Amino acid sequence: MNYNQNEILQEVFQKTDIVRKPISGIISGYHELPYILVAPNDENPSHTIEINGKINVSPKFIISPYALKETFGDVFDPETFDHTIEGRLFSFGVAKNKNVKIENEYFRVTNYEAKPEEHLNKVLDTLLAQENTRTGLIFGPKFQFYPVSIDRYLTELLDREFRV
Repeated sequence: MNYNQNEILQEVFQKTDIVRKPISGIISGYHELPYILVAPNDENPSHTIEINGKINVSPKFIISPYALKETFGDVFDPETFDHTIEGRLFSFGVAKNKNVKIENEYFRVTNYEAKPEEHLNKVLDTLLAQENTRTGLIFGPKFQFYPVSIDRYLTELLDREFRV
């Protein structure tokens, strides 16, 4: 999706910080990408919202322009994010050589009273202590647009894995 047409979405995409990417690559066939997204609470920015999720990535076998266009509403629960982005497409879905299907399997939202930066550091420390090399860590600037932050994460991973 071209976020240049919407200033808010462009800002969210650009300000999303991919703190940690999984070390293992996406292999042929189905692959699971667990992630943790940390964002300020939109109602109280000194508090934090954490999303734990798992994205399944698989090759698409049916290739058509329609099949490549998965929207945020198709993958995530539309009641958990700003309704204005429900019909938006993932940015990698229209990029060249990105013939994959995305499914959101595991999804949990938790509120914390800690400041976002402090919570982000705590989560990073926990991942490092566990020697967890599979889980990505994302800082999203606005919770209500978290699918855009996850899109940025997936775009970077897929660009790394499938660059020509």
